[in-house]
Amino acid sequence: MENYIGVKIVKAEPQEKNGVPGYRVKYPDGYVSWSPKATFEKAYRKLDCKDFINSEE
Repeated sequence: MENYIGVKIVKAEPQEKNGVPGYRVKYPDGYVSWSPKATFEKAYRKLDCKDFINSEE
């Protein structure tokens, strides 16, 4: 198998699910999911710039 890397900007906010800390995640295509805190924080870093394609709420 070959190695690949992907980059995407998502919207996210902290959200518990069944008492487990995590994040509610909204992707640019509108898909919404939930990710456990450790998994999310390993894959994403906070971006403080508002001038990106999906900067709208």
